[in-house]
Amino acid sequence: MFSPYQTRREACYALSMPLLLVLSIAAFVSAFTIRMIDPLVPAIGRDLGVSVETAALLASAYTFPYALSQPIFGALGDGLGKARVIKVCLAVMALSLGLGAIAASFEYLFLSRMLAGIAGGGVIPVSFAVIGDRFAIADRQWALSRLVMSSQIAILLGTAFGGLVATSLGWRWMFAAPAGLTALVFLLTLKALPTRKDVVRPKFTLMSAKAGYAEVFRSPWAVVVLSGVFTEGVAMSGLTPFVAARIEQRGLGTLAEAGLVLASMAVGGIAFTLLVRPLLSRLGRARLVQTGGVLTLLGLSAAAYSPTWQAEAACFLVIGFGFFMVHNSLQASATELAPNARGSGIAMFAFLFFFGQAIGPVLYSVLFKVLGWHIPMAVGGCAILAIALWFGARLQQADASARESSAV
Repeated sequence: MFSPYQTRREACYALSMPLLLVLSIAAFVSAFTIRMIDPLVPAIGRDLGVSVETAALLASAYTFPYALSQPIFGALGDGLGKARVIKVCLAVMALSLGLGAIAASFEYLFLSRMLAGIAGGGVIPVSFAVIGDRFAIADRQWALSRLVMSSQIAILLGTAFGGLVATSLGWRWMFAAPAGLTALVFLLTLKALPTRKDVVRPKFTLMSAKAGYAEVFRSPWAVVVLSGVFTEGVAMSGLTPFVAARIEQRGLGTLAEAGLVLASMAVGGIAFTLLVRPLLSRLGRARLVQTGGVLTLLGLSAAAYSPTWQAEAACFLVIGFGFFMVHNSLQASATELAPNARGSGIAMFAFLFFFGQAIGPVLYSVLFKVLGWHIPMAVGGCAILAIALWFGARLQQADASARESSAV
């Protein structure tokens, strides 16, 4: 399923560390905005006079537009240049965060999050596509893990400090500070993220966009990779907006402790990115994915019964490590769904991931009311394990076929 590099020049360009650094910085500011709402939900609800369930929908306000913008940004990146798309989206994101900081009502805040979601859809997924273009497959999962690390550090800071900032300074500062930082990163990319002049791009038309997505769905890996990432979005990311409210309702802590619990998941993800190469060497692709599914299920099942916020933080550390064992592997495979339309392939991957995240909070809200906290969390873990076992089995088949071919 993987294609080699076509030119020596492209391979050398791909291994440029400044490129990876700039993409990582862009991913950092974008990722900060994705989950920063989670520890702020109770504070926003109290300040703007809405229920926790209503305030939690701010997560969907971001993720629905993020998901729906993917097919457009993927095709635009292939036709107009991925670097151009990233720059424009960073500028719009800075504006939307600034508007959120001064929003006078929940409705205006909701609209600002929708605008941020649209802009966010053109940063991290398009950056993944850039890595797919410019890094050889042997280094690609490692390079992707660097972007994941940057994203998880951002989420770690956002969730860890979100509750503290909301308690001491007010939740609006969690919009104002990232707005300024994102504006600075936009200015950085104007100089440090050039658009390649030596690439022949198809003219952007509806027909060219349709052809790119047709190539994605012709891949024999499309069903398992795309359904897998959609399930991840629903089962895992749909849960996180309820963590802070759950901790408060159970009397386990305040917003500050809830932020630390959520940050523990990011710590687990960062730990995986630091260990990805030795883990791949020791376990192989298939066992890595399947082990991640088991760890995610165990962590979610234990978190449902955690007696203290410290115990819940430990559970989310395990969840983060296991989840990214699965997600990073799906991500690497997504970069090869359509080698000639890589922006479209990553865009479809991101579309389904964030569409799942948008549906998840709505689904969990209903399930928690009907079934309580425990059963829905365990069901989410089982769904991720099922995807991990299926994808791992496909990887085992692919590796076995590759060995047979090389033996012949």
